Amino acid sequence: MNKKYFYILITIFLVIIFYFKSLIISNVLLVFNQTKQNISEYITHIHNNIKTHFNQAEQIKLLNKENQHYKNYIEKIKPILLSYKQLTKLQKIDTPNVVFTQTISYAKLPDMTMIYIDYIDKNLTTPKGLIYNNVTAGIVLKSFNKFSLASLNNNEQTSYTVFIGKEKIPGVLFGGDKIIIKYIPKYKKINIGDLVITSGLDGVFYKGALVGKVVEVKEKKLYQEAKVKLFYNDLNPEFFYVVETPAQKLKK
Repeated sequence: MNKKYFYILITIFLVIIFYFKSLIISNVLLVFNQTKQNISEYITHIHNNIKTHFNQAEQIKLLNKENQHYKNYIEKIKPILLSYKQLTKLQKIDTPNVVFTQTISYAKLPDMTMIYIDYIDKNLTTPKGLIYNNVTAGIVLKSFNKFSLASLNNNEQTSYTVFIGKEKIPGVLFGGDKIIIKYIPKYKKINIGDLVITSGLDGVFYKGALVGKVVEVKEKKLYQEAKVKLFYNDLNPEFFYVVETPAQKLKK
């Protein structure tokens, strides 16, 4: 191409630019503005995503903290819930001579046959019966300022008078590893399976609280002995009734 044609093309190009300058500039600005807007929207989108992520992370952190708080709370109230679950199994005793009481703790571990209960009687001089659903559980031995000491049936300090079988044969029950009724008259016939109830004659229980059944009988020189399988033999006690004035027989 010679110089003449080259200059002509340059001239035409310049003329086109001159006449269409406004259009070109507006299109360039339009593209620039559109690109700028797209970049701005993209940056805003990224910022929102980052913010959302951090908000979610913070929310998750708060929820985890709240969840742990409720877990800790549930763990704290579990023993209370279990206690009240057992309380629903405690039947109302239809006599004004008993007082509701609750276990505080074991008296001296590892011995689980002695417990402290939230019962107070400053004038306690003789043992009082401890019952659960009209079944003998033990006896109250001593009363302090804010609680009392009780021995369960499996404790050697527990003893009270009982009747055996339909003939109401008298004897004295002694607690321990084996529950034995002693001082049973030799001339009375004791049978395996005989029902044992409280006599109420010693002032510890009312007459008729359930104790257990005879599982073995032994002859001694002066009297008979009977081994008893208890109806109540729970080493995880929660609730009881204390027999305060046992002279009155339990109402049916």
